[in-house]
Amino acid sequence: YGGLELPALDSIKVLEQLAYADASVGWCGMIFCTTAHLGSFLPEAWGEKIFGVTGQAGTYDCPLAVGAAAPMGRGQVVDGGIRVSGRWPWGSGSHHANWICGGTVVEEKGELIRNPGGDPTVHVMFFEKSQVTLHDNWNPSGLRGTGSVDFEVKDQLVPEGRWTMLGTSRRQIDSPLFRFPFFGYFAAAVAAIPLGIARRAVDDFDALARGKIPSAKQNTLSKSSITQLEFGRAESLVEAAHTYLYCKVDEVWKMVSNGEKISLEEKRQLRLAAAQSTIMCADAVDLLYKAAGGTALQGDCSLQKHFRDIHAATQHRMVSPELLRLSAAARLTDDATVAQL
Repeated sequence: YGGLELPALDSIKVLEQLAYADASVGWCGMIFCTTAHLGSFLPEAWGEKIFGVTGQAGTYDCPLAVGAAAPMGRGQVVDGGIRVSGRWPWGSGSHHANWICGGTVVEEKGELIRNPGGDPTVHVMFFEKSQVTLHDNWNPSGLRGTGSVDFEVKDQLVPEGRWTMLGTSRRQIDSPLFRFPFFGYFAAAVAAIPLGIARRAVDDFDALARGKIPSAKQNTLSKSSITQLEFGRAESLVEAAHTYLYCKVDEVWKMVSNGEKISLEEKRQLRLAAAQSTIMCADAVDLLYKAAGGTALQGDCSLQKHFRDIHAATQHRMVSPELLRLSAAARLTDDATVAQL
């Protein structure tokens, strides 16, 4: 619909760079990027209306969509569409968005619409910004600039077709970006944010250590053998995380570009890389935060912000340590619960 359709790895690089500059900016960029991915499931007319880029080159009216897929909404099939009410948390970037999505379970003739497995089908509804109320309730320890407030709709009509059904809708656009597994892309995009935060923390600690002379010491923190050891551990963790995630994203991208079908094993490996790289980045920031000593407690020390931001990012379910267990279950037991890998 006029967008760049950047290769997945290029998108991850951009998000990492944004997070390096500011974690909240990177996070909102990630939400815009991944929500737009859902546009490939929409009927063409709605995809064009919601995500179509207008304006001359250099003056684009760039559409921005955000939302939460958790099925906190309740819908009822009516003439012309589905009427929805619900309230969702985690509306990152919603203040800047044109469209806001909300996961919804839907009733038709008194019965919930269900998928072939028997579970309620999650419809991801696209609401116009004017249909949504934003609640000013975002007061977290980290990623404070994301504005991840609750959003709510009350008895709003979503016209016919302006939704996707997770696990049921078929893609309407056949290109490498949209053949890339959605949940794998989502997880990798989330993982790009801790990568950017951790890389910035490494650079900021370098500058701090060169200038700080600890109490009762004659040399700077940078000359301490213990500091050097911890810094080496932290830097190597970040580099390992970077290489691991980028390698797996690139592998899957080459496969979808060649028209190859992505197996459960490739999906599993991609999700494993996203979760483990996030863990390594958080561990690296923890090492640097501790090594900075009391300086890291001060409000003007960037390391305390990196510490708070990265531990906010690690709470996202796409990169939760639980994914390590799910990934292992997929390999060791063929557990069917990993269908969303």
